[in-house]
Amino acid sequence: MRYWLGGVLVFFLALVQASSVQQFHVLGVVPNLMLVLLAAWLVVRGLDDVLPMIAVAGITLGLIGLQTPGLVLLALLPLAAFGVVRELHIVHSEVLLVLALVAASTVAYEGVMLLSVVGTGGARDIGAAVTRDVAPSVAVNMALTLPVYAVMRVARPVERRHRLSY
Repeated sequence: MRYWLGGVLVFFLALVQASSVQQFHVLGVVPNLMLVLLAAWLVVRGLDDVLPMIAVAGITLGLIGLQTPGLVLLALLPLAAFGVVRELHIVHSEVLLVLALVAASTVAYEGVMLLSVVGTGGARDIGAAVTRDVAPSVAVNMALTLPVYAVMRVARPVERRHRLSY
């Protein structure tokens, strides 16, 4: 049931991301609410819960967005690789972990998008792209992280592993 709920939530958030959120520009960039939600879900629920959601989000955003199909899914895949950090419990504070995951995932996401633009013959000034697009994207997504993480933390299910009786 959790996979269905997560998939439906991500599908509708992908629709909102592609239709409404694209119209909001903060610091010259569009906030990536989907990436922030997936990183918060990864920290709160774990890697096995977020992997199907990454697939649904990447496919849905690729189909209804203006990006090349498959490019968004490719750009979201580093989030799954960063999920190994959560599973290894290297960082014990969930707040610091979600902030670090959002920052690293945003850099990876924007890096894949930037390489796609450069590879298809777009602008080749990577330094300007990093200062005008990647750095503000990291700042905007990190500003969204704590409110999204707070909502995800409240919605966390009760853990039943260490109970003696049900």
